Amino acid sequence: MQIKITEFLRKKIIVSVISDLVTDQRVQKECNTFYKMGYDVLLVGRKSKRNFLLKDLPYKTIRFYNLFSRGPLMYLVFNVQLFFYLLFKKADILWSNDLDTLLPNFMISRLKNSKLVYDSHEYFTESVYKRSSKKIWEMLEKKLFPRLKNVITVNDSIRNIYQNKYKVPVTVIRNVPYEFEKNARREAINLPADKKILIMQGMGLNENRGAEEAILMMQFLPDDFNLYFIGSGTIIKKLKTMVDDLKLQSKVIFVGVLPYQQMMEYTRQGFLGLIFEKIGVTDEHLFALPNKFFDYLQAGIPVLSSEAVEIKSIMIKYKTGDFIDSFDPPKMAKKVIEISENKEAHDIWKRNTIAASKELNWENEEKSLVDFMHQLS
Repeated sequence: MQIKITEFLRKKIIVSVISDLVTDQRVQKECNTFYKMGYDVLLVGRKSKRNFLLKDLPYKTIRFYNLFSRGPLMYLVFNVQLFFYLLFKKADILWSNDLDTLLPNFMISRLKNSKLVYDSHEYFTESVYKRSSKKIWEMLEKKLFPRLKNVITVNDSIRNIYQNKYKVPVTVIRNVPYEFEKNARREAINLPADKKILIMQGMGLNENRGAEEAILMMQFLPDDFNLYFIGSGTIIKKLKTMVDDLKLQSKVIFVGVLPYQQMMEYTRQGFLGLIFEKIGVTDEHLFALPNKFFDYLQAGIPVLSSEAVEIKSIMIKYKTGDFIDSFDPPKMAKKVIEISENKEAHDIWKRNTIAASKELNWENEEKSLVDFMHQLS
């Protein structure tokens, strides 16, 4: 997409995110779009051990060291760091990613009369399971959200919830990836050709996303099936312990966190991409539309998913996979075997991912972001 550089030239935008900015694809894509529009972009995040790709980004980044890796103190320390950093930095626009960066951005925007954008990557308050923490986040959202003017989120369901609750207009900008060049020459990563590879990828290997059930499912699948976890999350140690206890080391492989292009080299060799959001737990999972769903389509592999509303809508539209109706591991395994035995259906889904990937990509989606930036108030 050709973006005309006009009045945005030399305006400064500071984008803040508490997640690992090295692996946060949504934030990187947005910053790349801002950069193409002519903004002076600064991305602020939290320091991690991962440094890949940082030197290749066209915009500036800064990461705060935080003694705490998770929990209330991590959030507190980061928000204090962010507040004082923003206090002494000039910016025309402050871009807050998720509720855990909103308070300092909101306060500074009022102090300095800067424009503020709130980008909600998920139904945030429903992603918090600890009761005391949930109440704090709900109180903060209830206090700040009605006072916002520029809000975006990742899908229609979450937009409708926010608009109905706070009477604030919300724009949808989906978290789709860049179109993946499937035939481009890259470093070869050759997975076993005699295996049907099941992929579960991303930084969301967390509670209630079906990773445990995916491991238990592998007990009931033949030896020609492998499950690859590509990424990390809050329960990764638990998952590895499960694999050891069940003696599934030959069938379940943990790859770890990879640069995006390298991750996609694994994914494109998959037989199925798995998304097992537990939709009966909270609305966060019911309305989830995770990055990995679009990554699977770009990689050209069909999807096996629970019936999350937004995922189901797209899968039915493009006919790119099937659904589980139970989190019972034997039944999940039976569904995978049924798919493997129906080559004709699998081939059709695989072909349909091509059409889906031509439409569901950042090259198309960023047009909505550019339009949104033109209308900031």
